[in-house]
Amino acid sequence: MRTDLEVAWYWDWVPAAGSDAAERSAWAGSVAERLDAWVGDKVAAARAAWPADAAEEFPFSTGEMGAAVARDLLERADSLPRNCRLIWGAGFLGDEARWLPLLVLAEFREARPGDSAYLMDLVGAEGFPDDVREPHVEYVTTDHGDGVWVLALAQSEGEGLHGRVTAALRLEAPTGDVDVLLTTRVTGVDQLAVIGPGVEAVMHMIANQFGAEPGGDLAPLRFVPAARQES
Repeated sequence: MRTDLEVAWYWDWVPAAGSDAAERSAWAGSVAERLDAWVGDKVAAARAAWPADAAEEFPFSTGEMGAAVARDLLERADSLPRNCRLIWGAGFLGDEARWLPLLVLAEFREARPGDSAYLMDLVGAEGFPDDVREPHVEYVTTDHGDGVWVLALAQSEGEGLHGRVTAALRLEAPTGDVDVLLTTRVTGVDQLAVIGPGVEAVMHMIANQFGAEPGGDLAPLRFVPAARQES
């Protein structure tokens, strides 16, 4: 599912559980600064328009929203298994941050040698029980492996009507291939129209970092793969 919208994407890794405290603090500060720059004016305007006699106070004080989002992201990342990482991001139309924060879960696995077809089942290329429409499938080629992403409209008791994007990427390296599974959920129709290419941008980011050399301009990808599943 492609659109004519020219969306620019920002994606970044949330520090993993057990990562350096100084790194986590610096990351949280950078997130707060970014969000304040992107949507601080909108938050301030919403706060100013909040009714004085409202039953509840406006949820954020000036400059607090970004810090609250960063704390929430770190808490989510801390709860993940060791072979999973959390990615957060935003989609921009021109200079406007239109969709944020967007969350993508990345799961790393040792690849099954010579067998990548099983990934099509894991991403629901032919549909999951919760899907209410036939999935849309797109194939992706990166500099370090091929992949696929699947977009479908789904309905579940816990999440209601939503869009799902599930993706798989086989990263190729002389030391051994790695399979990456990506998952995200969206609820807005406007998000549904653009999230597929957004996840594709994540796939290219992961592949580029996977192939990055130590000491280069791009930080190498850090992950812990789960043991290979044989069935």
